[in-house]
Amino acid sequence: MQSTSTHRPPRCLDCDTRRHCLAAGLDATGLDAFEHQVVLRRHVLKRHQRLVARGAPFDTLYSVQQGQLKTERAMPDGSRRQVIGFHQPGRLLGLESLGANSHRCDALALCDSTVCAISYPSLTRMMKQYTALTRRFHQLVGAELDRQQTSMLMLGTAKTPQRLAALLLDLADGGGDDGCPADTVTLRMSRDDIASYLGLALESVSRQLSQFRVAGLLAVHNRRIDLLDRERLRGIAMAG
Repeated sequence: MQSTSTHRPPRCLDCDTRRHCLAAGLDATGLDAFEHQVVLRRHVLKRHQRLVARGAPFDTLYSVQQGQLKTERAMPDGSRRQVIGFHQPGRLLGLESLGANSHRCDALALCDSTVCAISYPSLTRMMKQYTALTRRFHQLVGAELDRQQTSMLMLGTAKTPQRLAALLLDLADGGGDDGCPADTVTLRMSRDDIASYLGLALESVSRQLSQFRVAGLLAVHNRRIDLLDRERLRGIAMAG
């Protein structure tokens, strides 16, 4: 893992992302225990900085507090890197490594970001004491599994408009600084990253964005995209 700025996070009670992260649902006593027993440190990452490398020993999960990260893997033949996912505030990184001895993906910051490092052994111990924490952990794991299954279905059956609409809506659903839904999406990732994640050619991504803009579904301002008609986008994402 590359060097990062690390220090204790602010009190969980004061964290804007808390209601969307792993600690959601804990009372004041539980939050204090979570902060002091489970949260190891906070990583402050610059754009393009690596948080964790594939193959690193696994004993830590990561919760995005601010910013956005991507996870990726090298293809088996080493020809290119495949983007696996984009992670916004409130989401956990490292879940694919549960049950393994090492991290399965590389994780890199797409913009200046803040990530809380969570001790997995301490988390499992605390879940035995707090059912709310266990329930929330299962919710996040289930949401991530659902997201991955949806992505697999998209790659297998969906056409370009469906894939891109679904991604934009997913980014918007957690696009606010505190992890809340937003009507504006800032594309922190490159269009090459988007194409890799969606299994599309770069030209297809650019062409489809233009078609959505002409149809009045969104407005494009460089990396900022305003969703003008979420319902129509949702209908496109669910078509097929």
